[in-house]
Amino acid sequence: MTQKFIYANPKHYQCNKSILEYNMKCLDDPNDELIQSIEYGRCATGTQLVDGTVVKGDSSGDIGLFCQGLLHELKSRYSDSLTVVHGQETISIEREGDGICGVTSVDEEGKEVTRTTDACVIACGVASAPLCNSLGVSCPVYPAKGHLVTIASSIQCEYNITLPGGMGYASPMAIKDSKGRYLYRLSGFVDFTLNRDTNFDRVESLIDAARIQLPDAEMVDASACHRPISADDRPIVGSTAIRNLYLCTGLGSRGWSVGLGCGKLLSSTILGSPCEIDPAPYSPKRFR
Repeated sequence: MTQKFIYANPKHYQCNKSILEYNMKCLDDPNDELIQSIEYGRCATGTQLVDGTVVKGDSSGDIGLFCQGLLHELKSRYSDSLTVVHGQETISIEREGDGICGVTSVDEEGKEVTRTTDACVIACGVASAPLCNSLGVSCPVYPAKGHLVTIASSIQCEYNITLPGGMGYASPMAIKDSKGRYLYRLSGFVDFTLNRDTNFDRVESLIDAARIQLPDAEMVDASACHRPISADDRPIVGSTAIRNLYLCTGLGSRGWSVGLGCGKLLSSTILGSPCEIDPAPYSPKRFR
């Protein structure tokens, strides 16, 4: 994962910049005991551009470790009020009057369970759209296929590396492989297709681009995934036309980069508390 502060068009990305900067502030806040207690292999201190200059203030790390650590801390601190349900698929959201009254899911054995709710947040990535469509709520989120590649190199770099042509990034990781080589996570490409198979032509292109600065790079693993990109490439966060239904989706390839900021904006909206992030650019109501 990479905390990105690089903008091809400052005017277009100004809204995203505000939430990116808030996100970084959260990660760096020494008074946030919860976030600072999570060990996720944070590594990079900046991003190296194609021309060799470095932009300070970025970061990288293992998003899987971060999410696992965050869930562990939340369970430990709020065990009396937090329930986490695994392995279930939401099949319908139940309406009553002008609001949502429950969510029906099905477990791995096919058993359906309906849970009542005071408020409902749809935060299901590319699966958010069909759930919203079933409720008549506009949610233009589309699957943009991207590739992830882990490589190993004997060369150490403390910065995220911008790949030529804006193809993607090579982010250093705070761990080494069994041979003592430094690991990097490559991410790049956008293909609008429902196919999620790994395209190894794409993988080789990313590795070849990384070899310009890491000439001995070797592939460790590779995969592809669907990133939930919104129609205007901004997160969709906030309240909807349905009284107690909220959205948090459309984060695209910046799930890590804006996740904490989106969480703050969402919680402030639900609780009706102040937030230093302007909610208007991210409101679901901007779509009809």
